[in-house]
Amino acid sequence: MHSVYLIDDDPLIIENLIKTVQWMENGFQVVGSSIDPHHAVEEIIEFSPDVVFSDLRMPTMSGTQLIKILKDNDISCEFILLSAFGTFEDARNFFLMDGFDYLLKPLQQADAEIVLERLSRKLAKKECIQPSVSFAPTSNANFDDLVKYLSDNFFKKITLNFLSKKFNISSNYICNLFAKHYNSTLTIFLTNLRMNEAAAQIKASERPFKEIAIDCGYKDYFYFCRVFKEYYGITPSQYREDSLLK
Repeated sequence: MHSVYLIDDDPLIIENLIKTVQWMENGFQVVGSSIDPHHAVEEIIEFSPDVVFSDLRMPTMSGTQLIKILKDNDISCEFILLSAFGTFEDARNFFLMDGFDYLLKPLQQADAEIVLERLSRKLAKKECIQPSVSFAPTSNANFDDLVKYLSDNFFKKITLNFLSKKFNISSNYICNLFAKHYNSTLTIFLTNLRMNEAAAQIKASERPFKEIAIDCGYKDYFYFCRVFKEYYGITPSQYREDSLLK
């Protein structure tokens, strides 16, 4: 599990982030949070989390000031800034400090999913770990059944809680098993299955992309396009054009 620290001067926003973002499914665990950026600096130096989500505008210290202090203390982690009314200059300064991403409040579930998946892949590369989707039997029969279920039903809406109940494995243990046997998270494993199927259908047919998106488990066509472009580096239409030229 990758560790996350949250900072926002509004406790309700922190509570909402903890409750609504699918941290565990994406291989993350919130290890601390604070409404006071000065206290947060002390805890981040102590905990050394992999990722910090911080509000941009806070009464006693801005998010960019907080990042500078942490960098001056040789804290190496990924930074995500959250802002409801940031300026172009704020965003420019953040990315000049090698910030990972700059997201708007209120944080949308789709934005959270994409940024966590990108973070998972970047952190895995840092650790020289390559995620896998190749099925290989394990010593846990229930987990093998779970993986086969995902391979056969990736187009359905699937949650960690649902899998835990269906296969009688704790949520945390499911995440640990994906990390151990597939060097992956549940979300990345599902995304790999869905994107492989999407690419195969785009290459093999002229079906509308909206239909392919639904077949691959994405009811939101625009979200599907964002995930596809993040995964392959090009849009579905560009992918189809390229495949026709080969």
